[in-house]
Amino acid sequence: MSRRVLLVDPDVDALGALASALRAHGLTVTNASDPFEAVEQAFQKRPDVVLIAESLDREGELTEAFRAVPELALTPLLSLVDDGSVNTLPADKVLRIDLDHIISRVTDASPRESKQPLPQEIRGNVQQMSLVDLLQLLAMNRRSGVLSTTTAGGAGEVRLLEGEVVDAVFRRLDGEKALFRLLGERDGNFAFLPSQPEGARRIQSPTSMLLMEAMRQVDELARRRRDLVPAGEALLLEEVLSQPGAAATSSSGTRETLGRQERISRDLSGLLQIPRDIDEVLDEIAAPDLEILDALTRLRNLGGLRRIPRSELTTPFAPPEQLPVLRSLVTRLTRAGFVPPPRLVIATGAKRMPALAHAVRRITDSVVPTEAPPRAALPRPLGTLRLGDGVDLALTGLAADDSFAPTWALVLPGAAAVVRLAGAGGAVLEAHCQAVEVMLIDAESLMGAVDLAVPAQVAALVRSALEMAAGV
Repeated sequence: MSRRVLLVDPDVDALGALASALRAHGLTVTNASDPFEAVEQAFQKRPDVVLIAESLDREGELTEAFRAVPELALTPLLSLVDDGSVNTLPADKVLRIDLDHIISRVTDASPRESKQPLPQEIRGNVQQMSLVDLLQLLAMNRRSGVLSTTTAGGAGEVRLLEGEVVDAVFRRLDGEKALFRLLGERDGNFAFLPSQPEGARRIQSPTSMLLMEAMRQVDELARRRRDLVPAGEALLLEEVLSQPGAAATSSSGTRETLGRQERISRDLSGLLQIPRDIDEVLDEIAAPDLEILDALTRLRNLGGLRRIPRSELTTPFAPPEQLPVLRSLVTRLTRAGFVPPPRLVIATGAKRMPALAHAVRRITDSVVPTEAPPRAALPRPLGTLRLGDGVDLALTGLAADDSFAPTWALVLPGAAAVVRLAGAGGAVLEAHCQAVEVMLIDAESLMGAVDLAVPAQVAALVRSALEMAAGV
């Protein structure tokens, strides 16, 4: 393992040049340009040696700051000077222009035994030692135990038997997929505890091959993610290509590969009926991340994927200054003989219902049902909009396919109005609304085409429908 050096110099150009030269000789270099940053970096990185520009510590204040911190008090400090002779310099000074002299002093100041015994328990930070380096170290020492990690992406474990990785879990993932995802984490803490790991062996490949593949995949995954969602957008499958198999390649590949592509394609067609973050997509499909990204790339190339900016994924129901007026409209809509809150029914095709439910869920003033939606395309509560002062508006989704017409009587009586998208339900829905004397509003007549993937458009549609239903 290379020695860790903290280089402290207010001259940014000089600092960069020396840091590059030291890295070229195998040293791990961290930079700092002022005393405060130097102490902070030293505390986080725990360098073996600190090289300090003489001009920055003429009064010895930085040296005293290091000595005042117990964890840093024994760290060797060497002063970088611009003039002098190597033979006459004291032991705590090094000549900046003599790179061999610097490396020699760094080595002398931080002696290392050729073989250090590995402690029984190992704890540390992923920034100080990557998980790949740690697993290589554990493999060389044929250690058995559990490596637990806590990272920004979640918690995970890697189980080892005599240096070989036998299983891994990360968030809800397991096996090789969990291992590769975990090894891509760049921040967090780890702890290795010796033990005899229990449970099934879900990883069979040699650890050396796994680590090589992990390093390849980490870079490739990052590149493909940037290509698919350069600004971290959510993804939505366009309706025209929502049939299973749209993402599969049929012209080449083995039967097994094509079958796997077909399964991934079916999973994507189900998941991406609503906008989803790419991490959620990768977590939900039980296939290697690279194969999922391959399928997403094929869909994108076919024009079957939409990118939706994160800023469009949530919205308030209305600006605060509009809420008093909207509350007044809602209070007019409770039908005689029916208890509040008044109910607005939104009718659309069964295939578009998941997108509608997702949009209502992303309206910040909405309280959504906790129970799972019905498996069949039955009328379903979408959520209740809380407008303040005890005034609520219930939203109900109606799957307006003719085959579900017998279920419409569950929600139409007492509704304040029915808003239908793209003429859903046709003449059959019109007849049902006339029979129970409920106003039927065509969404397109209010605001043109409505994009159900954008919650702000659904909120605007509901506001416009309230005005029409209340006779404004």
